[in-house]
Amino acid sequence: MAEWRNRAGGVYALTTFASILPGHKDELQAYLDAMPLGEDSPLARLSQLHLSRVHIFDELVDQPGHEAEKLDAPQLVFTSSFDGPLDRYLDDIADKVPEADEWWGHCIGYPGRSDKAAFRAYIRAHKVDTQLFANAYHGATVQDVKRALENRRRLIDFAVAAQGLDAAELQARFRKEFA
Repeated sequence: MAEWRNRAGGVYALTTFASILPGHKDELQAYLDAMPLGEDSPLARLSQLHLSRVHIFDELVDQPGHEAEKLDAPQLVFTSSFDGPLDRYLDDIADKVPEADEWWGHCIGYPGRSDKAAFRAYIRAHKVDTQLFANAYHGATVQDVKRALENRRRLIDFAVAAQGLDAAELQARFRKEFA
Protein backbone atom coordinates (compact mmCIF):
# COMPACT_ATOMS: atom_id res chain seq x y z
CA MET A 1 0.00 0.00 0.00
CA ALA A 2 1.15 3.52 -0.64
CA GLU A 3 1.98 5.59 2.43
CA TRP A 4 0.03 8.53 0.96
CA ARG A 5 -3.21 6.61 1.67
CA ASN A 6 -2.67 7.31 5.38
CA ARG A 7 -2.63 11.12 4.94
CA ALA A 8 -5.28 13.78 4.46
CA GLY A 9 -3.73 17.22 4.55
CA GLY A 10 -1.30 17.23 7.47
CA VAL A 11 -3.18 14.50 9.34
CA TYR A 12 -1.97 10.88 9.46
CA ALA A 13 -4.29 7.88 10.01
CA LEU A 14 -2.81 4.94 11.91
CA THR A 15 -4.48 1.56 12.39
CA THR A 16 -2.74 -1.43 13.93
CA PHE A 17 -3.86 -5.01 14.57
CA ALA A 18 -1.87 -7.03 17.10
CA SER A 19 -2.67 -10.60 18.16
CA ILE A 20 -3.41 -10.88 21.87
CA LEU A 21 -1.47 -13.52 23.80
CA PRO A 22 -3.48 -16.67 24.59
CA GLY A 23 -5.38 -16.26 27.87
CA HIS A 24 -4.83 -12.48 28.06
CA LYS A 25 -8.01 -11.19 26.41
CA ASP A 26 -10.18 -10.91 29.54
CA GLU A 27 -7.47 -9.16 31.59
CA LEU A 28 -6.78 -6.76 28.73
CA GLN A 29 -10.51 -6.07 28.25
CA ALA A 30 -10.87 -5.29 31.96
CA TYR A 31 -7.90 -2.93 31.76
CA LEU A 32 -9.32 -1.12 28.71
CA ASP A 33 -12.77 -0.89 30.30
CA ALA A 34 -11.25 0.78 33.38
CA MET A 35 -9.18 3.35 31.47
CA PRO A 36 -10.21 6.96 32.04
CA LEU A 37 -11.89 8.82 29.21
CA GLY A 38 -11.78 12.35 27.84
CA GLU A 39 -9.24 14.74 29.31
CA ASP A 40 -8.17 12.09 31.84
CA SER A 41 -7.34 9.57 29.12
CA PRO A 42 -3.65 8.74 28.79
CA LEU A 43 -3.99 9.58 25.11
CA ALA A 44 -5.02 13.15 26.01
CA ARG A 45 -1.32 13.77 26.76
CA LEU A 46 -0.62 13.70 23.01
CA SER A 47 -1.09 17.28 21.82
CA GLN A 48 -1.17 16.30 18.14
CA LEU A 49 -3.92 13.68 18.54
CA HIS A 50 -7.24 14.32 16.78
CA LEU A 51 -8.88 11.07 17.88
CA SER A 52 -8.02 7.54 18.89
CA ARG A 53 -9.57 4.21 19.85
CA VAL A 54 -8.18 1.10 21.51
CA HIS A 55 -10.42 -1.96 21.34
CA ILE A 56 -10.51 -5.73 20.91
CA PHE A 57 -11.85 -7.61 17.88
CA ASP A 58 -12.80 -11.28 18.26
CA GLU A 59 -14.38 -11.65 14.88
CA LEU A 60 -14.96 -9.79 11.67
CA VAL A 61 -18.46 -8.40 11.63
CA ASP A 62 -21.22 -10.08 9.69
CA GLN A 63 -21.85 -8.28 6.39
CA PRO A 64 -24.70 -8.88 3.96
CA GLY A 65 -23.85 -11.99 1.99
CA HIS A 66 -21.00 -12.95 4.36
CA GLU A 67 -21.14 -14.58 7.77
CA ALA A 68 -19.13 -13.28 10.71
CA GLU A 69 -15.62 -14.70 10.56
CA LYS A 70 -13.98 -15.82 13.81
CA LEU A 71 -10.35 -14.70 13.99
CA ASP A 72 -7.52 -17.11 14.88
CA ALA A 73 -6.70 -14.91 17.89
CA PRO A 74 -8.39 -11.86 19.36
CA GLN A 75 -6.84 -8.66 18.00
CA LEU A 76 -5.98 -5.47 19.82
CA VAL A 77 -6.94 -2.72 17.38
CA PHE A 78 -5.44 0.73 17.83
CA THR A 79 -6.63 3.54 15.59
CA SER A 80 -5.74 7.20 15.67
CA SER A 81 -5.44 10.29 13.56
CA PHE A 82 -2.86 12.91 14.41
CA ASP A 83 -0.86 15.85 13.11
CA GLY A 84 2.64 15.30 11.77
CA PRO A 85 4.83 12.34 10.91
CA LEU A 86 4.32 8.81 12.21
CA ASP A 87 7.72 8.42 13.90
CA ARG A 88 7.35 11.62 15.92
CA TYR A 89 3.90 10.48 17.05
CA LEU A 90 5.21 7.06 18.05
CA ASP A 91 8.08 8.68 19.97
CA ASP A 92 5.52 10.81 21.82
CA ILE A 93 3.54 7.69 22.74
CA ALA A 94 6.77 6.10 23.98
CA ASP A 95 7.60 9.20 26.04
CA LYS A 96 4.18 10.21 27.36
CA VAL A 97 1.92 7.15 27.45
CA PRO A 98 3.35 4.41 29.68
CA GLU A 99 -0.10 2.83 29.63
CA ALA A 100 0.68 1.70 26.08
CA ASP A 101 2.81 -1.04 27.64
CA GLU A 102 -0.28 -2.21 29.49
CA TRP A 103 -2.38 -2.74 26.38
CA TRP A 104 0.25 -3.78 23.83
CA GLY A 105 2.03 -5.75 26.55
CA HIS A 106 -0.74 -8.33 26.21
CA CYS A 107 0.15 -8.81 22.54
CA ILE A 108 2.49 -11.29 20.88
CA GLY A 109 6.03 -9.99 20.37
CA TYR A 110 5.55 -6.54 21.91
CA PRO A 111 9.03 -5.13 22.74
CA GLY A 112 7.94 -2.30 25.06
CA ARG A 113 8.46 1.45 24.70
CA SER A 114 11.93 1.78 26.22
CA ASP A 115 13.69 0.97 22.94
CA LYS A 116 11.99 3.52 20.68
CA ALA A 117 13.37 1.99 17.48
CA ALA A 118 11.98 -1.44 18.43
CA PHE A 119 8.67 0.14 19.46
CA ARG A 120 8.37 2.00 16.13
CA ALA A 121 9.29 -1.17 14.21
CA TYR A 122 6.63 -3.16 16.08
CA ILE A 123 3.92 -0.62 15.33
CA ARG A 124 4.96 -0.39 11.67
CA ALA A 125 4.93 -4.19 11.39
CA HIS A 126 1.34 -4.27 12.69
CA LYS A 127 0.10 -1.23 10.74
CA VAL A 128 -2.61 -1.60 8.13
CA ASP A 129 -2.80 1.12 5.50
CA THR A 130 -6.16 2.80 5.18
CA GLN A 131 -8.36 2.33 2.15
CA LEU A 132 -10.23 5.60 2.66
CA PHE A 133 -9.38 8.41 5.08
CA ALA A 134 -11.10 11.76 5.47
CA ASN A 135 -10.14 14.57 7.80
CA ALA A 136 -13.01 16.71 9.10
CA TYR A 137 -10.80 19.80 9.43
CA HIS A 138 -8.66 19.62 6.31
CA GLY A 139 -5.55 21.70 6.79
CA ALA A 140 -6.25 22.41 10.49
CA THR A 141 -4.08 21.05 13.28
CA VAL A 142 -5.42 19.98 16.66
CA GLN A 143 -4.16 23.30 18.04
CA ASP A 144 -6.01 25.20 15.28
CA VAL A 145 -9.24 23.42 16.20
CA LYS A 146 -8.74 24.13 19.92
CA ARG A 147 -8.14 27.82 19.18
CA ALA A 148 -11.27 27.97 17.02
CA LEU A 149 -13.35 26.34 19.76
CA GLU A 150 -11.98 28.77 22.33
CA ASN A 151 -12.78 31.73 20.04
CA ARG A 152 -16.28 30.34 19.58
CA ARG A 153 -16.75 30.11 23.34
CA ARG A 154 -15.46 33.67 23.81
CA LEU A 155 -17.78 34.97 21.09
CA ILE A 156 -20.82 33.24 22.58
CA ASP A 157 -19.97 34.58 26.05
CA PHE A 158 -19.54 38.06 24.56
CA ALA A 159 -22.86 37.87 22.68
CA VAL A 160 -24.73 36.82 25.84
CA ALA A 161 -23.11 39.58 27.92
CA ALA A 162 -23.68 42.23 25.23
CA GLN A 163 -27.45 41.77 24.95
CA GLY A 164 -29.21 45.14 24.95
CA LEU A 165 -26.16 47.32 24.29
CA ASP A 166 -26.54 50.13 21.80
CA ALA A 167 -24.46 49.95 18.62
CA ALA A 168 -21.66 52.25 19.82
CA GLU A 169 -21.18 50.44 23.14
CA LEU A 170 -21.39 47.04 21.39
CA GLN A 171 -18.69 48.09 18.94
CA ALA A 172 -16.45 49.48 21.71
CA ARG A 173 -16.74 46.31 23.83
CA PHE A 174 -16.21 44.09 20.81
CA ARG A 175 -13.00 45.93 19.87
CA LYS A 176 -11.77 45.75 23.45
CA GLU A 177 -12.53 42.03 23.77
CA PHE A 178 -11.30 40.90 20.35
CA ALA A 179 -8.56 43.41 19.48
